[in-house]
Amino acid sequence: MPSLISRENAFHLNGSRPTLVLVSAEPVEQLPVFELGSGEPSVCPGWQLVAGLAVSVVDGPGEAGFLVDGLVSPDRVEERFTWLRAVDRAGGAVVAVVGSREQAQDWVTVAGTGGVRGGFVPLAEPDEEAAQ
Repeated sequence: MPSLISRENAFHLNGSRPTLVLVSAEPVEQLPVFELGSGEPSVCPGWQLVAGLAVSVVDGPGEAGFLVDGLVSPDRVEERFTWLRAVDRAGGAVVAVVGSREQAQDWVTVAGTGGVRGGFVPLAEPDEEAAQ
């Protein structure tokens, strides 16, 4: 998995589950195979999300993780804030890594595509020492 995902390869889907779909031709063995249990994505153990306007961090166990470029253009600021508020309400986002842009267009395609890696990634807990 590349350590930086360009904004051209990052799709933010709205809906009942805020979803961050990443397109990567490189293998992503660090993330679990994407599975739906009772219609809900399984949780990615050891992973956490720091979602931001300009950049997001998907941090995994050990050295696993990557930065995701955020805002595409000033015209899309409100759309991005809407997605960030949905992530806050949900306590995280579904992160799914697919092999092509065609697989990244909507939730139904992501959930129904084989070979997808990811699942629900909870928001990172605030660092209490940094807050003081």
